[in-house]
Amino acid sequence: MNNIFDFKRFGNYFLYDLRNAKNTYAISLLLCGTMPILGFVFAQLLSLIFQQRFLEMPVFTKYLLLFAGYLVVVIGAGTKIYGNLTEKRAGSNFLMIPASTFEKWLSMMLIACIVLPVILLGLQLASDALLSFIFPNTYGDRVLELDFLQGVKDGLMDNGVKLNFEAICFLDWVGSILVFFLGALCFKKSKVGKTILCLFAFSTVLSTLSMVFFGQYGPTYINVFDSDVDPVQLLTGLNWFLNIYFIVVIGGLMGGIYYRLRTLKH
Repeated sequence: MNNIFDFKRFGNYFLYDLRNAKNTYAISLLLCGTMPILGFVFAQLLSLIFQQRFLEMPVFTKYLLLFAGYLVVVIGAGTKIYGNLTEKRAGSNFLMIPASTFEKWLSMMLIACIVLPVILLGLQLASDALLSFIFPNTYGDRVLELDFLQGVKDGLMDNGVKLNFEAICFLDWVGSILVFFLGALCFKKSKVGKTILCLFAFSTVLSTLSMVFFGQYGPTYINVFDSDVDPVQLLTGLNWFLNIYFIVVIGGLMGGIYYRLRTLKH
């Protein structure tokens, strides 16, 4: 049997990992996915109590509720599902599971990058559509309109701009959630808080380096943008930048999580 990867062994472990994720995070994920419904009901109750009438839900509030659910999952899922691996008992049990480090890492990546966003998006789409169908006068139209997104993309295409919104959103999700998954494995206490502090420190250092760099070479870049530059070249440069950025960030986070799992000891 292959010590690194075996399909049957990985399948059994992945099912075990899914059951563990369901037991520890299913209710939280359900609450986050149905945040529009919970927010709508809460807002209507407050409106009935204090104003004796139903409230028309602003579009901004709808987006805010959807983003709140997204943010809670990104920040809290890693700690809730895998945070106990830094504890002696749970960590020792994890190390005793008959699966390779690569298989455990791959299962974690599938749950973080595929399972969680698919379920969350499905719940949000269902919540948004259900409220729009049942309460068209107070909730209004759906905000998660796939046709609207396609219309924006077609409009940009007419102006020579081609952006893959779906890929950008997916990669942003992966990069964001893996940060907190890595923090959940590295810190024993105050996992979310310490991860946010590390992000803040990293952003501060990166901003300082950027200011020094552009302070030294700024005039050159200003002259370039003031001249007649081909928009296609600018978009090509932006595309290369985003690809390199996501490859470096996501690759680094995945590598860090694998290294942490490999060196996990109790």
